[in-house]
Amino acid sequence: MNVIKGQVKLDKQDKELLQLLQDNFPVEKRPWTNLGKTLGIPEEEVLSRIQRLSSDGFIRKLRTILDAKKLNTCSSTLMAMKVPEEKMEGVVNVVNEYMSVTHNYRREHDYNLWFTVTTCGGKDLGSTVEEIKRRTGIMEHDILDLPTTSVFKIDVRFKFTNGGLKAMTGNSNGNSNGNTNMNNADKINKAIIHSTQERIPLVNEPFAEIAKETGISQDEVIARLQELISVGVIKRLGISVNQRKVGIVANAVVAWKVPREQVKRVGNMLSTYKEITHCYERVTVPGKWEHNLFTVIHGYNRESVEELAKMMSEAVGISDYLVMFSNGQFKRTSVMHPY
Repeated sequence: MNVIKGQVKLDKQDKELLQLLQDNFPVEKRPWTNLGKTLGIPEEEVLSRIQRLSSDGFIRKLRTILDAKKLNTCSSTLMAMKVPEEKMEGVVNVVNEYMSVTHNYRREHDYNLWFTVTTCGGKDLGSTVEEIKRRTGIMEHDILDLPTTSVFKIDVRFKFTNGGLKAMTGNSNGNSNGNTNMNNADKINKAIIHSTQERIPLVNEPFAEIAKETGISQDEVIARLQELISVGVIKRLGISVNQRKVGIVANAVVAWKVPREQVKRVGNMLSTYKEITHCYERVTVPGKWEHNLFTVIHGYNRESVEELAKMMSEAVGISDYLVMFSNGQFKRTSVMHPY
């Protein structure tokens, strides 16, 4: 693996550990023992490695990834603005003040500032968006508000083993077809969700820490987490990786102009590509923005991303697309559901 100056080089077992921790963290009393058996190393070495990878910045956090649709607690939109260079710093500062803004990037396009706004727990998305518009001072004709209409894929995982590093698809360790009304969930489940979406501690018995926070036994925490996973409220329990730290420095939104009758076909096809981490259909703004399908591609360099977009274009039969590279990251956090 190429190593950026100042980084710690990942060895084979580091990569194997990162792979395992993204995909399926064991929900049991001593998960590091289980992982050690898989890797053929002692429990203590697994834990020390993961603690080092965390402190060195390769791992952002270990946490539960929730199914927002099942929780039905949040609303979101993607916004884009044309911001004059002399106003960029001030606009970014205003936008980043909002906890509801989870991602904020400069991109290579006339609409040069792109950010997501996600409101949860009864907060009104529309009023938040209008307040951001007013406070930034950007004129309405220089703003896009692009809510999601369909989600085809959200899966930010990367492959570290078996040659090369690519974003990977695959089944999460939850069943997305389950039916659970979290509005009626008990207080303990909500407390567990609240705690584990923030972070799961990297200690010998991580769920014992969650048990102390929620006031129940470790066995009950584990049983409840397993149930929440089985019904799909928790999509996955694993780590999020700092992709730039491992050399994935090219990030682009590819926006496609797809005839309405072909959106489902094209969205499903694009979602099969391992390099795509997100695929959404969004509203259009007639006369201002006609591209309705958005994908996010991560790569080691611009050339590989551009080549992949071209290959995808030929495969799906859509020639009208834009590749908008990120050339500045102003904010990147996780959506926190209100439990």
